[in-house]
Amino acid sequence: MRDTHALRGRMTPAILPAVLLALAAVVTLGLLAGPAVAQPAYSSCASCHASGTTHAGGNANHTGVACLTCHNDTGGMGDPPLPSACGSCHGGVTAILAANTTHTSAPQSCGTTNNCHGYTAPPTQATTTLTAKAAPTTVSLGKKVKVSGLAGPVPALVGAKIAFKVERRVGTKWVKMKAPATATVATLGPYSWTYKAVKKGSHQVTLSIKATTTFTAKKLVKTFKVK
Repeated sequence: MRDTHALRGRMTPAILPAVLLALAAVVTLGLLAGPAVAQPAYSSCASCHASGTTHAGGNANHTGVACLTCHNDTGGMGDPPLPSACGSCHGGVTAILAANTTHTSAPQSCGTTNNCHGYTAPPTQATTTLTAKAAPTTVSLGKKVKVSGLAGPVPALVGAKIAFKVERRVGTKWVKMKAPATATVATLGPYSWTYKAVKKGSHQVTLSIKATTTFTAKKLVKTFKVK
């Protein structure tokens, strides 16, 4: 009878290189697969290509294409097509990303397109809108003037601070009457602030909103008189 332990000892040197070669192949395939998986990493082609321009009615090239060719049958027709589905007809990742300059030229290049390859675009600033009314426009000394209006768009401006600066005209100059006060924009965009008149003459109130990463700056000036 042959010595099994001896046989195993003789086979080990022959088997070891094969095992190492197999492991190397697995690692290599994993590295090669990485970019392929990462390529169609956009959340959806539909983020740029709206359904109105991709369905048969808006794109003659898609006439006769079955729904399930593009849509995931497990998620339903309401799900946007996966990038892999688009790539199956449009030449794959190479044709979509490399050969098509629409996808590689600024500003929609691979490193700058939102939701592509893990890139998230910085938030865009909402353009601030502001309305204001000073009432009454003529007020008696010691009475109050109410400044009110709407700030938008909401919800971007909700909670924003509006600064008020009151000045009185003295000769050709505007003289500050009091330190700036603030009001907060409410849920639907309204705000209000009141000022008690302490000096006679022409007055102006400057409303200002400072810019943030969420919204742009805005300034308005309203006038009133104290008699």
